[in-house]
Amino acid sequence: MILFAIILFLKKNPEIVEIYYSNLFYKKLSISKNIIFDLTNFAFGELLYFSFVCGLFFFLFRRAVSINYLASSALIVVYFFYISWGINYFRRPLITSISQKVIVNENKMEALTRFISIKCNKLKNEINSKKTKNKNNLKSYKYLIESRNQKFKYSNFSIILSGMGIKGYYNPFTNEANVNSKIPEVLVPVTIYHELAHKNGFASESDANFIGFFNAYNNYNTEIQYSACFFAFRYLYNDLYKMNPNSAKEIYESLNSDVKSDFLAVSNFWMYHSNRYQIFQKYIFDFFLKAQGQKEGINSYNEVVKLLLLTF
Repeated sequence: MILFAIILFLKKNPEIVEIYYSNLFYKKLSISKNIIFDLTNFAFGELLYFSFVCGLFFFLFRRAVSINYLASSALIVVYFFYISWGINYFRRPLITSISQKVIVNENKMEALTRFISIKCNKLKNEINSKKTKNKNNLKSYKYLIESRNQKFKYSNFSIILSGMGIKGYYNPFTNEANVNSKIPEVLVPVTIYHELAHKNGFASESDANFIGFFNAYNNYNTEIQYSACFFAFRYLYNDLYKMNPNSAKEIYESLNSDVKSDFLAVSNFWMYHSNRYQIFQKYIFDFFLKAQGQKEGINSYNEVVKLLLLTF
């Protein structure tokens, strides 16, 4: 009961969360975890999850388990989740920290979508002009993106993540940013930066989306910049299409054939891995996000458009 009282208090006091948890306690805790879990590229947290699932099956099917035991275990997990990272959900979102009012209109949306489409074409042409055969970009991203305190790992369960419709995830217990290595390459860099944003204490999905875009966009590497623009175009195009389908289609048609091929590859990848479970999984995640104060739930990812309009 004490834990839930504290959570309710912090939900209503984002300034306290920002000053004393996100920028003080969490930063020190994060550094401590990094010393242990960033020693290798192996995702220790996945071993933890695997052990937890095996243990759960053992207790459920091999011996009688009391309801009190299950409830106590669940409370312990919830407690460590919030202490380890979850309180970051209650910090003030970036959109509310900006004094300038967000104005979303068709003209601004169309102009930015067109600008990003031109960037996509330019960057893709640059990539094609210098592309070398058998280049291992997944390996090179480790050197192009990582720094001393900004490490990420490719998931050992990438095939499973693909089946769940997940590009990457952050493990709050071990402070590891994990990325699905099986997703189309164009999605990898911006996904890495998205998960690193979570690792830095930005729990909001819209904030992580924007920070992921911003850092990838400002990277000196062309492939990483292209990943950012490709990412932004998808969100902008979808919102513009709701306002003006004809304008959205016209801008999409202006993309060169290689950029369109990347969009088709991404679409085919997720279509191939789609299954009934994903509907249930999205429902659970949507409920989870709303429970953490993200009113839009899974649609909060789309809030990145407002931050993009403020930036350009």
